[in-house]
Amino acid sequence: MALFLIDHQKDNRIFFSTEVSHHMVRSLRKKPGDSIHASDGKGLIFTAIIESATNQNVEAVILDEEFIQKNWEVHVACSLIKKESRFEVFLEKATEIGVHRITPLQCERTVKPKLRVDRARKIIQSAVQQSFNPHVPILDSPMEFSTYIGQSGYKAHERYIATAVEREETRTLEQQYSGKNPVHILIGPEGDFTPEESEIALKAGWNPVSLGMNRLRTETAAIAAVQIIKSCYQIKTQATQ
Repeated sequence: MALFLIDHQKDNRIFFSTEVSHHMVRSLRKKPGDSIHASDGKGLIFTAIIESATNQNVEAVILDEEFIQKNWEVHVACSLIKKESRFEVFLEKATEIGVHRITPLQCERTVKPKLRVDRARKIIQSAVQQSFNPHVPILDSPMEFSTYIGQSGYKAHERYIATAVEREETRTLEQQYSGKNPVHILIGPEGDFTPEESEIALKAGWNPVSLGMNRLRTETAAIAAVQIIKSCYQIKTQATQ
């Protein structure tokens, strides 16, 4: 079952972009009369019937709609990676799991501090549709580590910095995360954050956590962090019900 992101809605009709329309008609052979599921990317899922379909434009009539509430919210600030394809794997998999927001970081040890943002957004949109996730995550433009840490809007939220230093002494993310939302986590580049960066984060109120004893690549650590927080939230929520 596929989920298609709409371009816009007008009354009881939904319209799709040229790119999505082309995929629906040419790749999936969708045609007038077919039933589809679509989303606005903000939690609404529509059940609709295609009324007209060309390679350039698909229009459908809404039969029903349902809002899917998302109760957990994780914001990952992750260093960019030398091989852009590896960062794109993180974008795809984190989106499938349900990340809320992603901030690409430019750290002292970041080798390639650039990202093709338009391409990255297309990867996210594709992952949303493939995973039937009605919530499109926010993707920020790349940001300097110091700039991100200096933001004041997150001070009331749970904040963690994943570090490879003193793994044995540092409590794991599973042990520290309380189950509250929103939650933010910093993931460093290959070689970890510099001691100076770690010190800046700690002084700003970020709590150090370990993601386990294994040495993880940046994209693996970021994906793991999202899944750990999601699983812990679900377990802790069920335990209090």
